[in-house]
Amino acid sequence: MSAALPLPAARANVRLLPVAALLALFALYFFQLGARDLVSSHEARAAQNAQRMLSTGEWGLPTLFDGQPDLQKPPLYYWLSAASGALSGKVTPFAARLPAALSAVCCVLLVFGFVRREAGPRAALVAAVVLATANHFVAIGRTARIDVPLALAVCASLFAFYRGARASSHRLSSLCEFEAQTAQAGKPVPQTQSVARWFALSAFAAGCAVLLKGPVALALVGPVALAWLALERFVSPPEARPRLSLAHALLGIAVVTAVAGPWFAWAHLATDGEFTRVFFWYHNVSRFAGDADALAVHPWWYYWPRGALALMPWALLAPLVVWALRSGFWRESPAFRFGCVWCAVMVAVLSAAQFKRADYLLPVFPGAALALGCAACGWLHARPRFERPATVAFAVLTVCALAVWPVMWFAVEPKEAARQEKRPFAGAIRAHAPAPQNVILFRTESHLLAYHLGPPLTTLVEWGDLRAALREPGPHAVVMPPEYAADAERYTNRKFVPVADLADALSVRPHRPLVCLTTN
Repeated sequence: MSAALPLPAARANVRLLPVAALLALFALYFFQLGARDLVSSHEARAAQNAQRMLSTGEWGLPTLFDGQPDLQKPPLYYWLSAASGALSGKVTPFAARLPAALSAVCCVLLVFGFVRREAGPRAALVAAVVLATANHFVAIGRTARIDVPLALAVCASLFAFYRGARASSHRLSSLCEFEAQTAQAGKPVPQTQSVARWFALSAFAAGCAVLLKGPVALALVGPVALAWLALERFVSPPEARPRLSLAHALLGIAVVTAVAGPWFAWAHLATDGEFTRVFFWYHNVSRFAGDADALAVHPWWYYWPRGALALMPWALLAPLVVWALRSGFWRESPAFRFGCVWCAVMVAVLSAAQFKRADYLLPVFPGAALALGCAACGWLHARPRFERPATVAFAVLTVCALAVWPVMWFAVEPKEAARQEKRPFAGAIRAHAPAPQNVILFRTESHLLAYHLGPPLTTLVEWGDLRAALREPGPHAVVMPPEYAADAERYTNRKFVPVADLADALSVRPHRPLVCLTTN
């Protein structure tokens, strides 16, 4: 009897493994998520837009604290942050980042579930760990940016498309066989279960991606789906080829339009076309073509080395993908082929744009994790004698990937937050210009300072506009870079008194110095 006691305990430990893994996943993305202040322009813009929606009840057009419409992005991320902030009544750093962190966790779980079904539990574990611990995926997943939610939407869209297209081939094959059998028996042919729901789900997720990023989201999803369908026509046997019927394609277009179209049409009308000019032309066409002077242009090969660094330490597994391609394993694994097409096509689309950022690669990461998980398990299946050293190597890489984050949490992130800190400076400004007194930000775009100042704010660029604003009765507070302070009195014919300096409010040298001047 005693010899049998350890067995239930062992089974209990096995059952606890998924729970422990899920807790570790949440800890990776949520530990000290709100401990540091907002640290970038993107985070501060997101927090401003969300807080203004929460404060005013105007959820249509993203608007900053200075009253200027924010036309860089569609509103879905700001809606999610505002909904998160509604739980506490204010959009805090934690609330602003919560949609990104939750999206990261959901994306990892989605990859695990998909790969488990298509390639088995071992490949699913490898793929999930690769995605969950890739250094750049974790970093942006803990930041109030749209990139990881976009990755989740793209991932859900492509996985649903894969399931729908594969189910269409199975349905057609089964229907042909069943029609032959029932025709011989003289019985009517019943209707098979529709696969339209998979394509509708894929289109719904793509529509959400459009509400996060704009039409570029369709440029990520569509080419991957079409390239995969084209490849499978040459690789898969006729009865197993994924299919997309015209009816399902039209369904997808209709669903995407229904999800994203109304808001884009409303934004165009509400801004008299300004949203279309700024968002579509500047933030899409000009960025793609590299025509905007303020944006850096990168060579076509930029994403290959940058992507390898962003995926570390798992880029070290790239030789396994080479093995899978050279050994013929790619012909045996539809999921591996899908992951490879995902990565190659999406990187090619992103590389065609002149303006590039490492953050834009995040939607590629689930496909890379899928390909690496399948390749690793295929290689190990072909070489079972290496199972123990391969397991040890995988554990070492996982530990290395996780060991980076205590250093980030307790050393790197606090140092970066100290360099970007604006809260004390904002407090010093509001001590001399308490709300509801307006504060003028002149020739400076500090969204983080604006977030901490709170409304009312005015952003000005030209001296003539500043001179006109100072003609209004009452005291005035003006924040500007110190190099303009010497000319302020000469251009405005007003006497200024310095009352606050960003350098005095920080323990480190500020990245961009600012001073606050007041006048009666």
